Amino acid sequence: AGASPQGAEHSAAPLSAPWPRSVPEETPRHAPGPARTGPPADRSAESVMEAVLEIVHTRTGYPRDMLDPELDLEADLSIDSIKRVEIIGALADRIGLPQDPGGSAESAVEELSRIKTLRGIVDWVVTHAPGAPAAEPAAASAAAPASASAPAALPGTTPMTRLRIDLLPAPAPAADAAAAPTLLRNLRIGIVEDAQGVASTLAEALRDLGSEVQLLPAAEPGFDGVIDLSALRPAAEPVLPEAFPALQRALTAGLPRLLLVTAPGTPGAGLHGFARSAALEFPGTLIRAVEVHPKEDPERITTQLLTELSCAAGGEAGGEAGGAARADGGDATGTAAPASVGYALDGTRFTRHPVPAPLRATGGAPPLDPGSVILLTGGARGITARTALALARATGCHVELIGRTPEPEGDADEFAQAHDRVALRAALIAAGLRTPAEIEAAASRILAEREVRAALAALASVAASVRYHCADVTDEQAVRAVVADVRARHGRLDGIVHGAGILRDGLLRDKQPADFAAVFTTKVAGARHLAAAAAEHGACPAPRFLALFGSVAGVYGNRGQSDYAAANDALDGLAHTWAESFPGRMLAVDWGPWAAEAGGMVTPELERAYARREIPLIAPEAGTAAFLDELAYGSDVQVVLMAAAEEGSGDE
Repeated sequence: AGASPQGAEHSAAPLSAPWPRSVPEETPRHAPGPARTGPPADRSAESVMEAVLEIVHTRTGYPRDMLDPELDLEADLSIDSIKRVEIIGALADRIGLPQDPGGSAESAVEELSRIKTLRGIVDWVVTHAPGAPAAEPAAASAAAPASASAPAALPGTTPMTRLRIDLLPAPAPAADAAAAPTLLRNLRIGIVEDAQGVASTLAEALRDLGSEVQLLPAAEPGFDGVIDLSALRPAAEPVLPEAFPALQRALTAGLPRLLLVTAPGTPGAGLHGFARSAALEFPGTLIRAVEVHPKEDPERITTQLLTELSCAAGGEAGGEAGGAARADGGDATGTAAPASVGYALDGTRFTRHPVPAPLRATGGAPPLDPGSVILLTGGARGITARTALALARATGCHVELIGRTPEPEGDADEFAQAHDRVALRAALIAAGLRTPAEIEAAASRILAEREVRAALAALASVAASVRYHCADVTDEQAVRAVVADVRARHGRLDGIVHGAGILRDGLLRDKQPADFAAVFTTKVAGARHLAAAAAEHGACPAPRFLALFGSVAGVYGNRGQSDYAAANDALDGLAHTWAESFPGRMLAVDWGPWAAEAGGMVTPELERAYARREIPLIAPEAGTAAFLDELAYGSDVQVVLMAAAEEGSGDE
């Protein structure tokens, strides 16, 4: 698994990236041609297919005869939703499509994200732009070198912004709460039971207000609203990912109101991040996570939930009367419709907001020395590798790494002259591989091995020692075995960085439950296994810190990343829960997007999408320095670390 912020690069909603025009090609093969000034190009299915095949051939390096129109774009050709959008952008210039053939850039991008084949792209273009007037393309940029398209702030000069999460009062609209008897009459409400008495109390109150109520084992469609209390059940495991399929079915069937009720602790882990992302994907629906106090009585909780349901019925969120729910928690006064709220024991309604919180000092070394031992998950790749190298350079400590990529045998790389994926595809084809699926698998393996090999070599030159463990962090016994081995050899384990994570981006309505589970468990089960193993230190010293690498996707929500947002929000919640008993520093870092050069998984296509939206990416030196400063001077349990805007509004 790659570093945790491998998904943080999507914090600006990849599935709603702006419509691209004349985007640069991954590996330019020819100089740009003159602007199209003649009559519109032929837009028949045959001509569009010819143009699509040529563009994909140019961008991927695959020979035309390998590009079967029925191949799966992502699984077989590694063409994700952002690349699909750029292909359409290049196609628009080539055949003279209008600026936005779908009529809405956002809706067009969403539709494209669901297309699975090259033929699907052709069908989409032919359907959405029949006979549309040709638009004069911006010719010079169509084949510009990829480096010309990178944001100017990437080379390492971008300062960092540090934020902490504060609880701000967010009083519910008084008019909606007072109007509950009228607003809730005749609504059909489903309640997912909690086994703690809240469901029965809430059902009775709703019936008294004229609602039709049904108790449910899980969320279902066909209701005017569902109040899911399952996270209030006593349990040792989070309700996610098992609850996802039922929530997915209800939302995609048009459920107009969904309240996800949580209390601090493990069962509700991730539901607030899920709600923030789902609210962005279903803007006409009230989707809200509501945290209640665990010591509150069922009657008071019922009153609070009736208030939330009344806000929805009265138009605070969703529908024609109100705007979309705010994934970021609403405005500072709480008057906008938030996707996440909570209630304190005194009844105060609040939302969580990131606020600037610069450290008192920077440039210090973390509390480690050459004898210290640090364990990092996420393998010798990506941001995990960058972090390990920074820690080793600053302290000379011992580095232990956990990753799923097998450690490469030896230093041989028979394709060393192929420096990128496009060149590597060509080399693999020349070596005899014949199907895109096997070529992509081989290319991914070779690139991963190169990254691991380079990282281990760099670490060996500065760390006291380096060892790589091939293990899956979702395997509890494997994690315990690694931790036991580290302590047996060193007699100590001073710090842990959990950076493992995977991505399976896609709109919630299309997301496979198995993908949701894989994304969620890599983050959450991995963190829980590490925390449990760290606590069983016996005669060895207790760890000084446990750092969980998360993403701003969990704080703000993100279209297409309901699973990733849920997983990272779960890390934040678990960190707050564990901080009460962990002997050292408990820290959840919600990273903004890292540049590809920093080890992040921001592709050239996504870098261009960020550049168009003027979203800066974290430069490698800035990101690792911010983490070292956090270990040296920070004390907050949860922080957000992002690249500052060009003017700079945070600490520098």
